[in-house]
Amino acid sequence: MENISIVNGNPMSQVGGKLNSIALDYMAYPLIGSKNSNLIEKTFNKLWTLTSNRFSHQYAFEAQINQKTVGMITCYPVSEMKKLAWPTFKKLISIRNWALISHSLMNFRELWSIASLNEGREDEYHIGTLATLPESRGYGIGSKLIAFAEEQAKLSKYNKCSLTVKKENIQAFKLYERMGYQIVDSIEKYPYNMYRMVKHI
Repeated sequence: MENISIVNGNPMSQVGGKLNSIALDYMAYPLIGSKNSNLIEKTFNKLWTLTSNRFSHQYAFEAQINQKTVGMITCYPVSEMKKLAWPTFKKLISIRNWALISHSLMNFRELWSIASLNEGREDEYHIGTLATLPESRGYGIGSKLIAFAEEQAKLSKYNKCSLTVKKENIQAFKLYERMGYQIVDSIEKYPYNMYRMVKHI
């Protein structure tokens, strides 16, 4: 589809939080401390409007058709991503307060699994989240967003782009493979089983 445009993430975007929650899928639950989909989306919407966190508009690009956002990608150097870990957690606590602290204490193993995934290496540019709205799939939006992230990597003087994908997400895995990403590692931290994939650009 030729009329897809890519723009900087807008803090006022109405779907930034929704797209991040779609991208995280079941991994959103331990981060937010709730399985309530409305609360998850609301929390991600708040993170989207703020800066200095992994799910901020600051590190995002939106795919638009006729000025309507239909997809989103977050990407950054791995060194930057690692610096955002603690600020992201602090912002989550400020938003969710004792509910998240209580949940984290009761589900420490799962939260620790997420915190210690080791998704990227210092010489890589990383795709953190990628999602398109369900009604907009099949139009090449995801491919265009990934290609755009790779251009951002080149502009930042990186020659490797990395991402992680849940092993059960066959459709996403096949997309990344078609775009030249190769499995370099397997991450198995209960309850997450993921591939780490890298592309030389």
